[in-house]
Amino acid sequence: MQIETIKAYHVVQPFVDGPYRMSKGREADAFDAVIVSIASDSGITGWGEMAPLGNFYSAAFPAGVRAGVVEIAPHLIGHDPRGLANIGRLMDTVFKGHPYIKSALDMACWDLAGRAADVPLVTLLGGKESDTAELYKVVTHGSVDAMAALAKRIVKDGFHRLQVKVGGNVHDDIERVTAVAASVPKGTVIFCDANAGWTPYQARQFADATRAIDYTFEQPCTTIDENMSVRRMLDKPMVLDESVTHSW
Repeated sequence: MQIETIKAYHVVQPFVDGPYRMSKGREADAFDAVIVSIASDSGITGWGEMAPLGNFYSAAFPAGVRAGVVEIAPHLIGHDPRGLANIGRLMDTVFKGHPYIKSALDMACWDLAGRAADVPLVTLLGGKESDTAELYKVVTHGSVDAMAALAKRIVKDGFHRLQVKVGGNVHDDIERVTAVAASVPKGTVIFCDANAGWTPYQARQFADATRAIDYTFEQPCTTIDENMSVRRMLDKPMVLDESVTHSW
């Protein structure tokens, strides 16, 4: 089996609940996505996607994906899409860095491999652990009343896990989270996500004032060291994402 054609489609996917707002005034109206199709000479096509959250969330940006796929694609023509290790080496040889661009092509090759084997990709990757996966939904940054109303509507729609955006003015965010927590049923899982918007001092201020609320603190500060300094005084779980840039 060989890769015969690679196509990239630009698809803008607007957010159902309006603008996605986070700390430091960052805002996006849609996922600016690239959908990649890789067709083989056997008539099987695999699909992949990369949809960065604007230019500001991570080291990835939509225009870079569109340009990078076009640069890499010709070098993969004629190669077996099921040879994932070889495909990865080829991409790294012809295009240094930018793993977010390569991920759309890698994903399409995995999808194609699963279709060629006539098994779901989850089976190819080792099998599923559960029949269901619980999702959470974002309560985007806004006024106290708007965030409380959105949280209530999200729970009414059947979601039981909320990611509440914080990371702005600490005192305002204390009010926001207090209102959100009061607007949803007891037992609703809440993540307070600052998207690295606070200093350790601000994060500790927020944590001290919200001790009575049950939540998980998500990415309050920028660096691992800053977050660990907050974690040491925290009586709640903490999760990190933006600051986890390599493995140890």
